[in-house]
Amino acid sequence: MLSILFLTILLGFRWIWSESFTIPAHPEPAKGVLDLRGWDLANASPISLDGEWEFYPQAFISNRDMKIVDNPSTQIQVPSDWRNALPQSSSSFGYGTYRLRILLDPSVKEVSLWAQKIQTSSIIEMNGTIVAEFGQPATHAEAYRPERTAFTTSYALGGANELTLLVQTANFDDPYSGGITRSLYFGSPEAIGNERGLSIDLQKITFAILLLHSLYAFVMFLFIRKERALLTFSMLTLAAALTVASDHDSLLLSWIPLNFSWMVKAKALSYPLFAFFLLQMAKSFSHSLQGRRLFRVYASVLGVYCVFLLIAPVTLIYHVLETRLPDFLYLFANGWSAYLFFRMAADKRRDASFLLFAATSSLSSVLWGIVNSHNEITNVYYPIDVIAAMFGFSAYWFRKYFRNSSEIEKLYEQLKEEDRQKDQFLVNTAHELRTPLHGIINIAESIAVRERRKSGGQQAEDMKLLVTIGRRMSQLVDDLLDVIRLKEKRIKLQKKPLSLASVIPGVIGMFRFMAEGRPVHMKVDIPESLPLIQADERRLVQVLYNLLHNALKFTDEGTITVSVREHGEYVLIQVSDTGVGISEEIQQRIFEAYEQGSPEARLSGGIGLGLNISRQLTELHGGQLTVQSVPGQGSTFQISLPREDTEALSDQTEQRWDAHSFDEVAIAEPQQQAISQDKTAARILAVDDDPVNLRVLISMLANEPYHIQPAASALEALELLDKEPWDLLIADVMMPHMSGYELTENVRKRYSVSELPILLLTARNEPADVYAGFMAGATDYVTKPVDAVELRHRIGSLIVLKQSIDERLRMEAAYLQAQIQPHFLFNTLNSIMVLSEMDTERMQKLGDAFIEYLQTSFHFVNSEKMVEVTHELDLSRAYLYIEKERFMDRLNVIWDIPEDLDLSLPPLTIQPLIENAVRHGILSKVEGGSVHIRIINQTASTLIEIEDDGVGMQPEQIERALAWPKKGPGGTGGIGLTNTHRRLTQMYGQGLNIVSSPGQGTKVSFVIPLDRNTGV
Repeated sequence: MLSILFLTILLGFRWIWSESFTIPAHPEPAKGVLDLRGWDLANASPISLDGEWEFYPQAFISNRDMKIVDNPSTQIQVPSDWRNALPQSSSSFGYGTYRLRILLDPSVKEVSLWAQKIQTSSIIEMNGTIVAEFGQPATHAEAYRPERTAFTTSYALGGANELTLLVQTANFDDPYSGGITRSLYFGSPEAIGNERGLSIDLQKITFAILLLHSLYAFVMFLFIRKERALLTFSMLTLAAALTVASDHDSLLLSWIPLNFSWMVKAKALSYPLFAFFLLQMAKSFSHSLQGRRLFRVYASVLGVYCVFLLIAPVTLIYHVLETRLPDFLYLFANGWSAYLFFRMAADKRRDASFLLFAATSSLSSVLWGIVNSHNEITNVYYPIDVIAAMFGFSAYWFRKYFRNSSEIEKLYEQLKEEDRQKDQFLVNTAHELRTPLHGIINIAESIAVRERRKSGGQQAEDMKLLVTIGRRMSQLVDDLLDVIRLKEKRIKLQKKPLSLASVIPGVIGMFRFMAEGRPVHMKVDIPESLPLIQADERRLVQVLYNLLHNALKFTDEGTITVSVREHGEYVLIQVSDTGVGISEEIQQRIFEAYEQGSPEARLSGGIGLGLNISRQLTELHGGQLTVQSVPGQGSTFQISLPREDTEALSDQTEQRWDAHSFDEVAIAEPQQQAISQDKTAARILAVDDDPVNLRVLISMLANEPYHIQPAASALEALELLDKEPWDLLIADVMMPHMSGYELTENVRKRYSVSELPILLLTARNEPADVYAGFMAGATDYVTKPVDAVELRHRIGSLIVLKQSIDERLRMEAAYLQAQIQPHFLFNTLNSIMVLSEMDTERMQKLGDAFIEYLQTSFHFVNSEKMVEVTHELDLSRAYLYIEKERFMDRLNVIWDIPEDLDLSLPPLTIQPLIENAVRHGILSKVEGGSVHIRIINQTASTLIEIEDDGVGMQPEQIERALAWPKKGPGGTGGIGLTNTHRRLTQMYGQGLNIVSSPGQGTKVSFVIPLDRNTGV
């Protein structure tokens, strides 16, 4: 019933329109004459020239040729196909001239002619004057040129009361329709201009409305690719616009210079395409699965037909048009569409009334077009059906949009409440999980250590895996809490001026341990001069940690690069990798919470919060986090942070802290300066690139018995370690050029954990940071901001540990020296007894030497930190005198000692080396050899060498002699040699240097720096 109502309303509009623009009753042409005398042409509507015209077949004649025309004329009905008027012609191919005499009142001064379709080229002549010419009429196809258009033309009568109208036309394209096939309209210029102008304006308005609908539908489709119905609607309105522009007054020709062939093709394509897209949209709205095979067949036939129209010549196209196949394709799709729309209305689908109205309007337009093509009812274009159809479809879209928007708003409010409840649930769950999770991790670590000590094997590996999983779960819990804090704006940044050159190497150092064993190289590119930024160090490290962790997770092998550069008012940090890359689709949502992108990301662990947290923390700093990536080539994440413009802070970045500036810091506290002069005070080397942090540290330890030496960088600290002995190294993790982790690694290459404790200071206390510190070789770990009481107790414990180890080493050396080997004691006593019977004087001298050797060996100074070199030389001379008396010519001793020798050195360092040279070098040869003791004063140090020409040593023997702990039993050199090497290394940064080769002897040397020979 609703469709009948719509159709009735539309037909009512059609009737009103036809009545408004109806052609008045008027005289009709008869036998080539139209008598309009007495007709008020000036005030009347245009009239049609339908009726009997004179026709001259196969002849082109003009007004001046009428008297000599040989061709007989015939009568022809206009409008109609001229096939029956052409002699012996079975088609509409041919040419001829139409003639009509119009009798007018003398008062008529000017007339106009409106033609819509003359097939297919024409020349219009009025009273001998050519007023219009389209194409090139000719007597044969080779000279003929078609052109199809609608036109109006005017002619001034100049007082004449008769108008002779001649229309010369030719057709060699359409075999089924030629000549004047549509009505010609005649009237005053004002009447013709008004009606045709109105018709053209309505066509333009309709075309513009359809084109705008097509454009906005296409743009909406680009935004919402899932709504393919929008694309269908865009194509439908575009096809409808093409039907308007290619038919009626052929507006398309006034905008695009198309030739006759393409104009015919455009019109032939527009109608079936309109029907096809209308059917496709009806199917998408109805969601009908029926008739899919039939639709594919129809679409295939239509596709073949469209391709044929594009490539076929015009004559062949007219043959196909005559078969009524295009009409079938057009009407079939329209009928099917109407059926689907009517069925939706019958099923009472929501908003189906709008679609039913659009379908009824389309059906009315189709029916009216069929009627008007056979019997022209009005010459003014009727736009209401097409506009009504577009209104119906648009109303459906808008209604659907507003309904969906209302539902989305309700769902949004519901989701907000559920999201709030979800956040609260996550907070409660995370807090409840943290305590038992940490308990599980600690128990698993204890079991893993116990199993590893027992037997190792699979159980230890399983527990290690359990610890790793537990730490990952703990990180996830922390991420959940951070996300909720960020959402509730509960994270407050503790900003301060930061140097990226200090922060980034520390983070990189942490990840070098995580990437250990993987073919991934980490690079850092930081300029020397870089402005400070205002940032929260802990949160900035968290952002960099997340980005580097992400890069490491998706880079199986290759390079991860962290680079920094200035860009205007911002400092840019780029984290680049050569990993798997990210597709453009995933890049659009990678910073969303719980977004993991690819399946590989899900398998690699995590819940997709790291990048979301990083972006929010970056934005809290006033910066931005962006990503650029190419799948298979890697990704680049870029952080832009506002630079600190304060001139003083910029100057601080470039400042180089020398020894004098640190001396000023050190004497800030008078009591500290007094303690620093105490030679027994523990020596602490404090490393931090921030002088304020160093000042705070010195202030905290001002009342403790420590000598604190500040250093501005890791490189300066390494230089100081080479010059003096230290009891403790305190290092900040985040330092430029070399992080605290790297510094710790370098120190551990020289000193063991017991020889030099290292205390690391950092702003983060995450498990990954602590783990990286201990893996690098740190002894202890303290988180900033540091509690003064905790720091003092930790430092005190580490120094006591270090001093205990030093004392043990010194006592070990003294104990080893005191352990006179039984065979040496027995052999010496035996030699004394033998000499008592042979040479009492030699016996007495040997006894004195033996007594001196024992006294020197047991002297209490051997337990001191330093002794005079003369004490060491006396012990060595006594030992060598005894061995010389025992082995006589097999042992030759050469002394090369300066007379003015003023030197202190660790006790029991020279004599063990001489004993080693004698026992394992010279006496291992039957013929014996020489030992050369040499002390050389150099510019900044003293060189002590013990050289022999004994059996020599293999490289592996040298390695075993200096190794600690001992790598295996046996080998040249006992624990005394190792002890000497360790004590020298600890005190001077370098130990024994052994140069030897089998059969060529051995040279053992060490260096005592001049500024270190006092033991201070």
